Amino acid sequence: MNVLSPLALLGLLGLGLPLLAHLLGRERPQTIRFAGMRFAAAEDPVITQRRSIRDWPLLILRLLLLAVLVLVLARPVVGSEAAVAVLAEPHDAVVLLDASASMELRVDGRSDRVRARERLDQLLDALPAGSRVGLVISDPRAPAVELEGIADNAGRIRAAVDGWMESSEAGPRAGAWTLSEALPRATGQLGERSGEARPRVVYALGDPTDRGLGSLPAVAEGAITVIPVPTRGKLGEAPAPTPEHVGIRELEWEPAPELDPRALRIHAVIHRHGGEPDNELEVEAALELGDREVGRARVSVAADADAALAFTHTLDGEQGETRARVRIIGREDDPLPIDDRRHLWLSISDDVEVLVVNGDPSEARANDEIFFLSTALANSDLGDRLSLRGLTEDQLEQRVREAERDASKDPLAGVDLLIFANARAVEADVAAKVSARVREGMGLLISVGDRVSATDYNARFGEVLPLLLREAVFAGTAPGRTEARSEALAPVQLSHPIFAGLSGEDELVGDLDLGTTRTRRMFLLEPDPRRGADIALAFSSGAPALITRAAGRGRVALLTTTVDRDWGDLPLRPGFVPLVTRTATWLASAEGGSQGSVVGVGASKALARPQPYTVTTPEGRVVPVTPNEGEPARFDATDLPGHYLAEPGVEAVEAAGASAADSAEDGELSGVERFVVAVDSRESQTAGVELAAVEVAEGGESGTVTIYEPRWRELAMLVLLLLGIESVVRGWQAQRRKGARS
Repeated sequence: MNVLSPLALLGLLGLGLPLLAHLLGRERPQTIRFAGMRFAAAEDPVITQRRSIRDWPLLILRLLLLAVLVLVLARPVVGSEAAVAVLAEPHDAVVLLDASASMELRVDGRSDRVRARERLDQLLDALPAGSRVGLVISDPRAPAVELEGIADNAGRIRAAVDGWMESSEAGPRAGAWTLSEALPRATGQLGERSGEARPRVVYALGDPTDRGLGSLPAVAEGAITVIPVPTRGKLGEAPAPTPEHVGIRELEWEPAPELDPRALRIHAVIHRHGGEPDNELEVEAALELGDREVGRARVSVAADADAALAFTHTLDGEQGETRARVRIIGREDDPLPIDDRRHLWLSISDDVEVLVVNGDPSEARANDEIFFLSTALANSDLGDRLSLRGLTEDQLEQRVREAERDASKDPLAGVDLLIFANARAVEADVAAKVSARVREGMGLLISVGDRVSATDYNARFGEVLPLLLREAVFAGTAPGRTEARSEALAPVQLSHPIFAGLSGEDELVGDLDLGTTRTRRMFLLEPDPRRGADIALAFSSGAPALITRAAGRGRVALLTTTVDRDWGDLPLRPGFVPLVTRTATWLASAEGGSQGSVVGVGASKALARPQPYTVTTPEGRVVPVTPNEGEPARFDATDLPGHYLAEPGVEAVEAAGASAADSAEDGELSGVERFVVAVDSRESQTAGVELAAVEVAEGGESGTVTIYEPRWRELAMLVLLLLGIESVVRGWQAQRRKGARS
């Protein structure tokens, strides 16, 4: 037990004042002798004034009341690892509040967001006098409060958080902002250490998950202590199980021409978070087009597992692109309802824009690097909706640089898939723009060859490559031997999403006849499990042949052999066409294609053209968007999950002329974009993680840090209880005296 205001304990000395006043102030009886006393009988009773304490119980109660009140003013604390913990000495602190979608999880009828608000009150009350405090909320749009004294700023922080939580226009959104991403803003308020050596602390209020408090370091910038304040559980203890909930993790669609020219197949992945390991849960979902329900499906889901669910629908009578939604039904009491529905745009004609950078062009068509690749794509299921164009490396670099002056010339605008076919690594400035587009959702396919330099690709595309390149080798090369043998391809990895729907029981390995492929040369890669790469196809030696990785909202695939006949006979095999088609479809569907353009809640959507737009939101609000000069338009009001429609504004139609205006009337104006805003599926991962007790790293701001939990609230309640008891005792004594007189 300790106290934050020890001088207040001097008030306990005041408990003796009532007794001292009584002892010093009472009148002592004096003996007065006079003549008449001689005639009084000695045995007569002597009557004197009563001068002793008559109500000892009442006096004790009042003294105890004063003692407890003094203790409250002294602010007692005890060492604790509870949820709310503060430094005992005055310090500079910033409260970092989690605003992500996972804070909507309801536990015992209350959301983690409400619990965080309660923790904030406890934290502000617990901060010692003389401290300074500020506020940062992980949502970049949310208000912030700069660092000032606790006496002035506590009320401002409470008002800012209450106003933000109650706002219907600028309040909490279902975004995916991690606390680690917002930490630099919090440490930025604390700044560099000044001449006054005060401890600096970040109090992080959030849920005890991997993307919440689990994403934070114990010490930031080598000197700032980060103290987690969990909405559930305590520091140093194993997390309690979170309530079971179900959500839609993925949603995409693909044409089903084998059923009908207008048929579509919608795939959903249902995930069950938590639950009893031995019991499967029956989940029902509905497919809705517009306001009309067109189908239902059921699936059994095991605990902490995925289950695939599919709908097939034929678009009879629907024109253009259709709003679709899949939602889970029958689970109105789900603790986390934000992931119970997902949206997408459906279309019979879903064009795929592919840009190929040809690293080894040739006048002889059969010897051209991309001859087999372009032929395979043109004759595949993508053929009718494929827009394929090619550039050389120099042309790509020139046009990307020209786009810096005129964004309308950007060769990457609207591209769903970029392919580098045995192309040298473009210059660093162009490579940076390509990587940025990949992170925004564009697919990237790299096939190697003699013109590919491992050093250049690693230096310029290392951030997005599935694995770093090592060197090109001949198959089966051993010391003293060259080209000892060729390398075959192993069966495809049917678990990879590129090959979804194929059956391993097929003699041709799910319609991909690649077993007879022979490769004479390949690129080896540097193993690195931290990159999270997935092997879709491997050589018989186990070396990756086709390896993929997610990069931001985009996808990257690396083929470690050539797409022509220089290093092997892969393009001559029947399985080459479905391999290329499936790979291109999967890569392009990260942003466009079968999934549609998907933007996270709160993220910025880059529109394709540098022109004014009007964007219609899910609630029917029309938002004008005006781009900066020379830059593509960007739409930032992605607050609600659902369908968004971006149409060129009046200024763009007038600038395009009469022909564009006519096409606008027909609903075919170029530049119309449709996209979906969705909740990041990672926010559904609400499993708790154990949070270590707070420690200060050696060499930090303070040699030792004492963590305390306030205890004066309980004493304040005791003061109220004693006041009640004192009133009851006084009433009882008054009634007893009244009865004695009568």
